[in-house]
Amino acid sequence: MVLMDIKNLKENWSKLIRHLESQDYSRSEISLCEKTIKKILESPDIHARLSYSEYYEQCVAPSCLESTKQSMRHILGVIEKFDVYGIYHTKGRRCGLGKLLPYETLSDEYQKLIDVYQKKLNEKGLKPNTIKSEICIAIEFLKCLLETGVKTLSDVDEASVHKMFYRDGKIERGYDFSFAIRRFIRTMEVEIGDHIAHRIISCLPKTAQVHKPFQALTKEEVSSLKSVLYNKTSGLLLRDRAILTIAMYTGLRNSDIANLKFENIDWEHDRINIVQSKTDNALVLPLRPIVGNAILDYIKEERPKSDLPYIFLTTNRGHKKIVSTTFPSMSYKLYDLAGVRINGGRRGMHLFRHNIASSLLNNGHESPIIMEVLGHKAPLAVDYYLESDYVQLKECGIDISRWPIRKEVLS
Repeated sequence: MVLMDIKNLKENWSKLIRHLESQDYSRSEISLCEKTIKKILESPDIHARLSYSEYYEQCVAPSCLESTKQSMRHILGVIEKFDVYGIYHTKGRRCGLGKLLPYETLSDEYQKLIDVYQKKLNEKGLKPNTIKSEICIAIEFLKCLLETGVKTLSDVDEASVHKMFYRDGKIERGYDFSFAIRRFIRTMEVEIGDHIAHRIISCLPKTAQVHKPFQALTKEEVSSLKSVLYNKTSGLLLRDRAILTIAMYTGLRNSDIANLKFENIDWEHDRINIVQSKTDNALVLPLRPIVGNAILDYIKEERPKSDLPYIFLTTNRGHKKIVSTTFPSMSYKLYDLAGVRINGGRRGMHLFRHNIASSLLNNGHESPIIMEVLGHKAPLAVDYYLESDYVQLKECGIDISRWPIRKEVLS
């Protein structure tokens, strides 16, 4: 726990304000920062016994409106970074209290690389979650280099790279991490330099891409889950029942279900028309009676009165658009009610999407059809489902009855 040190703040707080102005912080944010600093400086005895986190909890939060707590935490985080660590916060990045964020632990040189990399990813038009994932891995890579004493990429060697992949002789990071680092280095080749970029890539270990067998739903498990969904009095909220029914019978992604609007349902022609949030591709799916009825049950009997265009709303006061992060808990309740995998095994929403793909494969549909139904862009994406399609995998088995094998081998 690092205590507040208002000596630095008292002498240099005007530098922080000038920095915030250069970062295009709003006048109201800068004013809030100034008022907060002055309030801290008015109580010099506090800094000797409290950290900034404790100061927030004891002196700010109790008298702070709920609607302003988040902005106060952010401002105090900005002040703490400057006062305790000598770091000027960059607008647009999350600022927490009590500890440095991974980005903030990087050197200036490495931070500049991350800033340029993020700008390039934004220019490519990638989704925010994809950019966040790529940036996190790049930061982790550079952070690991710093921890091994490598302060500039020109000093990277095979030993420093391998330290982040292996621990006690065992591999700790695999193919996905290595592949993401390759993307980072190649994207930043101009800034890093061709020679250095090629040398870093050559130092990355050749890790194999490994897929664990997917624990797909059995016919019996699907039947048990559907029997609960058929029953309006099963114990599920009508909202949750409608969401789970859509997932079970259409294979839509969680984000697309959460984003469903009334305009997406074509009741006259029994169709669901959406633009997928992950790919930005248009997708048209048939509106099966069981799906349409589940949606109607929710709209007529349970949905709160609201002018929002989204179909599914929260149940708490305010009735906002539902977020997809609440879907897993809905599915776990469905599994429990159906008595499916209550003693272990993979559960969740993605199994429903996987089940649609497996059913199409087992019924003889080709990959292009499955791609169209699931809204995939790349043909390779369907291979993920093929790998656990045991019905078709059995056809690839070789009869070994012609070769004598001892019982001990198969026991």
